[in-house]
Amino acid sequence: MKTRITELLGIKYPIVLSPMAYISRAPLVIAVCKAGGLGLFGPPGLSLDEMRAQIQEIKAAVGNSPFGVNIMPVMPKVRELIDIMIEEKVPVWTSSIRNPLTMFNIKKPKDVIFIPAVGNARQALSVAKSGADAVMVQSLESGGHVGLIASTVLVPEVSRAVKIPVISAGGYADGSGLAGALALGAEGIAMGTRFAVTQESPIPEGLKKCYVEAKDADAVLTAVWDGMPQRAITKMKHYRGWWTHPWDAIPTLIYAKSAFKASWKDIWDNARKLMQMKVSPAQFATGMSLFQKTLTTGDIIHSFAPAGQVTGLINDIPTCKELIERTVTGAEQVIKELNKKI
Repeated sequence: MKTRITELLGIKYPIVLSPMAYISRAPLVIAVCKAGGLGLFGPPGLSLDEMRAQIQEIKAAVGNSPFGVNIMPVMPKVRELIDIMIEEKVPVWTSSIRNPLTMFNIKKPKDVIFIPAVGNARQALSVAKSGADAVMVQSLESGGHVGLIASTVLVPEVSRAVKIPVISAGGYADGSGLAGALALGAEGIAMGTRFAVTQESPIPEGLKKCYVEAKDADAVLTAVWDGMPQRAITKMKHYRGWWTHPWDAIPTLIYAKSAFKASWKDIWDNARKLMQMKVSPAQFATGMSLFQKTLTTGDIIHSFAPAGQVTGLINDIPTCKELIERTVTGAEQVIKELNKKI
């Protein structure tokens, strides 16, 4: 299966691992790359030394296969992370929430492929103008931080607005989804929740079973988690914001300062970025603390786990290789069946 995305990235299949914080670590990235997709590393929650070590581990394991690192401008030490990516010659850069090239006035390195995430056509046009090589559209169905437009509207709108290839993220778990995304105008898909429930995923087995058991309506979209629209599953009750968990806010800030070896000025600068986006720093810090707790312990009674509506389609825990191959085979079969019907 060839598209402009497979040709741009030099990968076998037009399938991308979403760069999920605390989940898309080196083992999962490596497994996706070796299975013919594009693995994206999600750095939040690691120190700069740990980020570099994970990037080096991925490089050593995948050889000449491409991989990427996601830049999240609202995390501390993000400028230093970009320096590491340049030093380690990371071939693919992605970004979420804000465009780091314009935010930090950075010129994209010559040999880097830049694929930012966007939530509407206006943002897609903006990043295309700033030098993006492709764009990832984050739709309403997504898990974690989401866009606010359904993929059936967003994907064709963006694919008509920009000339660069489009990757659709949100709501994908199988071949039918891949075939549907291609029909809408995308040239690849990104899967997050579905890859989180694979054998190579680092999350606890008990949490994987929670994802398997969850239905589409269990993935609730709200801004109370961390101050931004985010979709997640939980069994937690009576959580309305950081003020209902004040004991988590300050320890989380202290942890972030220690983990990133950041100064209080770094923490304050990061808080200012959040406030410019009309997001409460205390809410964001508490939300990050809670979902990190779930992804490391599996406890969704006292916290939450980012999840897309695609949870309703997940019923097993395959390897990444099995998942990718059956997704592509399934898409090819769907396309053949459609030709017969038409």
